[in-house]
Amino acid sequence: MSRKYFRKTRFPGWFITLKQTIGQLTAPLIVFQLLRTILFPSAVDFIILLTLVILHVCFAYDVL
Repeated sequence: MSRKYFRKTRFPGWFITLKQTIGQLTAPLIVFQLLRTILFPSAVDFIILLTLVILHVCFAYDVL
């Protein structure tokens, strides 16, 4: 009797790789954007920083 293949993950492999890559790349970008926001504050800098923090939390901590 043959066993059926059961997929253990919800997402395809390329999406998991993309999630891990974004989770790793956002940390240095957050540090750079935080320094830029401290030195040259503007509304756009705060929006970019907030977006990067949300992306990092969602992808690095498996919220999504």
